[in-house]
Amino acid sequence: MAAAPSRVKQRLKSVIEGLPSKKLAQLLDFAEYLKSREDWAATRELMRDPAMSRDVEEGRTQAARGEGRSWKDVQKRVRG
Repeated sequence: MAAAPSRVKQRLKSVIEGLPSKKLAQLLDFAEYLKSREDWAATRELMRDPAMSRDVEEGRTQAARGEGRSWKDVQKRVRG
C-alpha cells in the first residue's frame, strides 16, 4: 500500500532538511527531470488524438508559410 501524499511530503521535508547544498541541487535536478517526464507523457497522450495531431500539423504548416501572430501580439490580446 502506498503512503498517503501528506505523509510522503512530511518524510521528504525531513530528509531535505538534512541534506548539504550540493545534494539539494542534485535532488532539485532529479525532481525537475521527473516533472518533465510527466509533462512529456501528457504531451504524447494528447498527440495520440488524431484531431489534435491535425491541428498541430496545420499550425506548423501555417508557421512555415509565415502566417500567424508574434508571441508579443498574442500576449497583448490575452492580457487585454
